[in-house]
Amino acid sequence: MSHDKVTVEDWRAVKKDIVREIERVWLNEPLEITKIRHGIIDSGAGSGQQSFSVLVHLEAYLMLVGADVMYRFLKVSQYENIQLPELVKMTKEFLVGTFNAFEFLTDLGITHMHEMGDRYAAALDLVQTKEEYVELTGTMMTYVIRMHRWVHYIFPWNLGVAFPHADVAKLKSLVTSL
Repeated sequence: MSHDKVTVEDWRAVKKDIVREIERVWLNEPLEITKIRHGIIDSGAGSGQQSFSVLVHLEAYLMLVGADVMYRFLKVSQYENIQLPELVKMTKEFLVGTFNAFEFLTDLGITHMHEMGDRYAAALDLVQTKEEYVELTGTMMTYVIRMHRWVHYIFPWNLGVAFPHADVAKLKSLVTSL
């Protein structure tokens, strides 16, 4: 599928497709997460023959896109002085404009995210009210957040013990010994 220009005819059909994706990933680990967990990244993302950097970026970007950016747009949609065309323009600029967050997430192994993100962005042009915007954006946010939950679940948190907090007294002694 070419991601240059996606055409959709009905935002509700896009919402239904996003809901199907949510249902697919809600209770069972999706195949793309299983592949990431085992270091199989179809795009080749990662460095030094390891996929840890992929997990770090997925953890950060999925949280940023879903729980931060999309949630903020839902909050902004409640402002009376923000009109729907402005809201749609801002949303598209932040999510798919100068940097397409959904494309990046696909490069990191979330295989359906670019397609769903492009379809979501195209569907934004079809919503007629801020209520419809909230319905569509809230659904897309749920999908992104659910994918974040899976990445958060498989993230190798145990590696954190290799990076303990610094002992201030020890650091001071190192500095004074120089």
